[in-house]
Amino acid sequence: MPNPKRQWYPGAIYHVISRGIRRTPIYLAPSDFNKFISILDDTYHYTPFSLHAYCLMTNHYHLLLGTKGDPLNKIMHSINCSYATWFNKKYNLTGHVFESRYTSHPVPSDYGLMTVSAYIHNNPRAATIVTDPIDYPYSSFPFYAYPEFVAEPTTQTLQTTTESHTIATTQLYNLHPNTANWHLFQHSETEFPTRSPPIAFTRDRLNQLFPTPLHCHYSRYVDREWTLSNL
Repeated sequence: MPNPKRQWYPGAIYHVISRGIRRTPIYLAPSDFNKFISILDDTYHYTPFSLHAYCLMTNHYHLLLGTKGDPLNKIMHSINCSYATWFNKKYNLTGHVFESRYTSHPVPSDYGLMTVSAYIHNNPRAATIVTDPIDYPYSSFPFYAYPEFVAEPTTQTLQTTTESHTIATTQLYNLHPNTANWHLFQHSETEFPTRSPPIAFTRDRLNQLFPTPLHCHYSRYVDREWTLSNL
């Protein structure tokens, strides 16, 4: 039976999830995360969209994506095909990188936008990678928690909370990344150079839903949603 056609209209917002084939990793090194962000930027130039939140996990990613003049399937085809082609070439692989079809759920209300964004930003905490979403460098949460600070994962080193020596970020990754100890790692404002968010990223919608200042109230909301999810 064919998959049902996704409904679309300009301005529609979706929670998009795309996973690696058989749940295998789709990011094997820090440069892979950065390449994915650059592909989001490239896609924006050809098929503009709004990006309200994102989180890149080891074997999948979440996007809170708003359409403009192009349907979701055109945007996602550009993102996933471009990344899969680059990933296979880099690691000398063949075949599918992603599952056959990404998952998308319409977000029809402002309340949905709030709760889905919090869910996306709490993903690293749910996976026990970090205890605070601000410590995870591959999501949009830092853009909300610290509007003037944007962390960029590079070849910098990370400090552990239990050891005095530094560990290169490349040691965190291999063909089968072990994320069990990621919660031991923290980053600070001085450890990473600042960078601009993805071109499509915008805080406008969530900024309208939270009192000023956004970064204080939104961070508390994300923490509250995490607490409620664990009751």
